[in-house]
Amino acid sequence: MESVIKTIETYNLFNKGEKIAVATSGGKDSMCLLHFLHKNNDKFGIEVLAINVDHQIRENSASDSKFVEDFCKQNGITCYALKVDVPKFITENKMTLEEGARVARYKLFDAMLEKGLFDKIAIAHHQSDQVETVLLNIFRGAGLKGASGMNEISGKYIRPLLNTSKTEILTYIKENNIQFVEDETNADVNYSRNFLRNEILPKLKERWKNIEANILNFSKICKQDDNYINKSISFDDILIYDKTARIPLYKFASADSIQTRILKWTFEKLGLSKDIEKRHLNILKKFASNGQNGTKLNLPNKLTATLEYDELVLSVKQAKKEFVPKDFKLGKTIFDNFVVTIKKTNKFNVDDENTHYIDVKKLPSDVKWRTRQNGDVFTKFGSGEKKLKDYFIDKKIPASKRDNIPLLASGSEIYCVLGYEISDKVKIEQNSKYAYKIEYTKK
Repeated sequence: MESVIKTIETYNLFNKGEKIAVATSGGKDSMCLLHFLHKNNDKFGIEVLAINVDHQIRENSASDSKFVEDFCKQNGITCYALKVDVPKFITENKMTLEEGARVARYKLFDAMLEKGLFDKIAIAHHQSDQVETVLLNIFRGAGLKGASGMNEISGKYIRPLLNTSKTEILTYIKENNIQFVEDETNADVNYSRNFLRNEILPKLKERWKNIEANILNFSKICKQDDNYINKSISFDDILIYDKTARIPLYKFASADSIQTRILKWTFEKLGLSKDIEKRHLNILKKFASNGQNGTKLNLPNKLTATLEYDELVLSVKQAKKEFVPKDFKLGKTIFDNFVVTIKKTNKFNVDDENTHYIDVKKLPSDVKWRTRQNGDVFTKFGSGEKKLKDYFIDKKIPASKRDNIPLLASGSEIYCVLGYEISDKVKIEQNSKYAYKIEYTKK
């Protein structure tokens, strides 16, 4: 098992003192990994646990779970035994059995990681699994990233066996007399991976004996190239917050492969990769390059693309937050997107950043903080009164932001557009004695 040790050390899969949970089905691969890590836990300085998920798909799934629990009990390994009703889950979420089992399983894993029950989860994927993954991704139309296959580290998931052959695993099982259970569904070629493993790959190996090694080498080359391209892209100027992403339009002057990666990266950050296909990416690229300001495009997952001046805005439709009007008062006032501090002062410096000064005597006593309403008007410095909507357009404030800007208003008269400007009607002058100093920070 030198390959496993080398993988652990090369990729620094875990640190001393960490709790590593092994996803254990009871099959050969996961039992091998659980046994090996538990046997060497002192050497690595880790605590090894097990997680078993009964997907309730097969009649004997409960007995397989009991096998894992018994093994752990006999070897002093803490075991988390979980159940998930996959048949019900795939019906409710309209997924295939393969996809539903994986999604449901990882939902449980993620929840346990968030609770801090352990630091990382070790998955027993090995070299042959990597070959199958690369081929399946290619068959599904993947690009370089898909052809790169799985990584040794994916967040808090690690794959110590990824560079280990099936032969090594079987030898280790035999030499250590490790018991395991057989999943009869592994022979069911209705599952894509089983079809590839049991029917396609054996025929390919008859013609090309080194095909697995060649595919693995190909995936490594793809990974190197993909990493190189990704490192050449700057994502720093893409703003993501509250299920909204703002991508500068100049990004779409880049090469097509760069544009694709920018969009994919953005969807991943928004948690929206599912149901976004290549055709959607092509539509978005064309939309960003040729669309007109203010135009909208609807995509899957309640996603809307909007062109707002020099940005492509991707946003997930959410229930509109109700803005509760707030009194204008001294001290601190907190909004969803601003923190405001107001004090009365006789010293003013209109050049202060993130600050508005309003003449105390000019401000009506009934003003409140609220958001925009029909009929609102605003008097810009030296420009006369105009509709607030026209002011927003003149200032090129994106439509998606307008509903969330706190406004200081009395009736339909707006005296302060927080973060932008105050009305000419309440500005301080040479004879002004006191001013409200409104300091704001954006969340």
